Amino acid sequence: MKKYIIYVASFVGAALLQTGCYDDKGDYDYHDVNTMEIVIPETKLRMPKEEAVEVSIMPEISQTLGQNEEDLVFQWKRLNSNATLGSDRLIDYTNYSVGKECKITVEPNESNNIGLMLVVSDKKNGTVWYQQGQVTIIKPFNPCWFILQEKENKGMLGAIEGTPEGYYVYPDVFQSEAGTMFPLDGKPLAVTARREYGGDRASISIMPPIFGLKIVPILTLVTDKDAALFTPSTLEMMYKSDKILFEPVQQGKTIKIDDYKMDKNGELFVNDGKSYFAYMDGFCIPYSIKSETGDYLSVSTYGSYGTGLVFFDSSTHSFLSGQALSGFNDYMNVSYYKSKPIRSGSSKWTDANPITASSIDLDEEGGAFDPNHIDPSLQVKDIITGGSYGNYAYAVTAPFNGKELTVFKFSADWENEDPTCAAKYTIAVPSEVDVETAKFAASYAYTANIIFMASGNKLYRINLDRGQVTELYAYEVDSSAQIASLKFKDPESVREENDEEAEGEYKEKLGMCLGLGINTGEKGVVVEIQLTMAGDISREERSICVYEDPNQPIGKIVDITYNYELE
Repeated sequence: MKKYIIYVASFVGAALLQTGCYDDKGDYDYHDVNTMEIVIPETKLRMPKEEAVEVSIMPEISQTLGQNEEDLVFQWKRLNSNATLGSDRLIDYTNYSVGKECKITVEPNESNNIGLMLVVSDKKNGTVWYQQGQVTIIKPFNPCWFILQEKENKGMLGAIEGTPEGYYVYPDVFQSEAGTMFPLDGKPLAVTARREYGGDRASISIMPPIFGLKIVPILTLVTDKDAALFTPSTLEMMYKSDKILFEPVQQGKTIKIDDYKMDKNGELFVNDGKSYFAYMDGFCIPYSIKSETGDYLSVSTYGSYGTGLVFFDSSTHSFLSGQALSGFNDYMNVSYYKSKPIRSGSSKWTDANPITASSIDLDEEGGAFDPNHIDPSLQVKDIITGGSYGNYAYAVTAPFNGKELTVFKFSADWENEDPTCAAKYTIAVPSEVDVETAKFAASYAYTANIIFMASGNKLYRINLDRGQVTELYAYEVDSSAQIASLKFKDPESVREENDEEAEGEYKEKLGMCLGLGINTGEKGVVVEIQLTMAGDISREERSICVYEDPNQPIGKIVDITYNYELE
């Protein structure tokens, strides 16, 4: 039996209260009149998939003078499909039902919130009150942590749906939602969700719809033998590796995925030693990564700084730069004319737009390090993006079994006149940290040079400018536990000055909320930690939440990702 918790809260909207006064023609004498407060419970319902669901809404009525409701008439109105949710115009509503209780039928796959208005009339004196309400339709797995697990060298996708106030643990969503097995063969490698998959919003917004450049939410699953993109709320597969890694498929080669990474500028696939890059245009058409001399490159990771890309070439121990799509012409020339025909099936894949990874020229004003001559003893652990609205990339390196990190900072912060090779930091790490297995993360929400590290059962904050490593959290239930994945809910979220206050605060919290996928001796758990602007753990209630359910245990965690979709 499902234990899914539908979280119901009551709120008091701005009820439209009307107060009458009576004129005694010369001698003013004010009489108390009946006023009313209407509370419509906020109802949240998970989107039904197979059968319609009926929900009942019963408002709470309080009157200043009235002792009963015999003289009240209740008229419920439903928002028209073409009207804006929250409208206070009566013309935007259609009469729905009469009576205090309102029963709403939610049809299968209904994903739009249902707007309501209750009109209460007093037959005795003709006074009318109005109150808005709604039925909020929660898309499945919105919000949720998706959890990629490994079981007998095969993948399994779980989810934790909801919030610390109410959540449900799904160990196997393909089984529970569709009655099917995990759809990919091979050893699981990575899971990634993005609420805006499909390119630069500013560029796409000026394009006519016929260009097909549409921003959609996406869920990507990757194993060493396969990869696929899904719609998060329905788990419907959009396309699989045979429609992504076109070159090896056309050559009749077996898919052998070594590495995968997605960030705001695109996706890196490393297949059988060869690297491909798919621009963030929503089509997922990977092209080869080549050097300036035309040689194919194999890079295991990349990062973004602004619209720039940075790769590491282990064969030459040097960093290389590339350029992401930016602006109308880029999206037209690459996405519309080259990628879209391939995705639609009207053209055969060719290496029409390979990424050129070029040597980084030291700026005229110089740089903090030479990107073309990196110490051969250093191994690149990750390249993470953060700070200054995503204008910084931090390449985290360490010697084999070493006890210090060397972090190379790349900058696209032209306003501060930063050189591209902006800074180099050497940080000593605590003796218990295993740099070979440590995980790293950064977020746009932190303008200072702050990154985060997980090793063993502990989470650390690294202040690069001060050279400080501070332990923030330890999973004390099991000191031998291992943090397998470290990710912000949305590392690209940062509060904008022109944001609405509530949205801005929400975005800010997403950019400062870390998720830890932790493996213990018996099970996997997900820990969610809310941080402050200084990178400390928040003192707010539920700032640390351990998601687990003894009756629905999570298995061995490989990777986690957070999915959310805002209207």
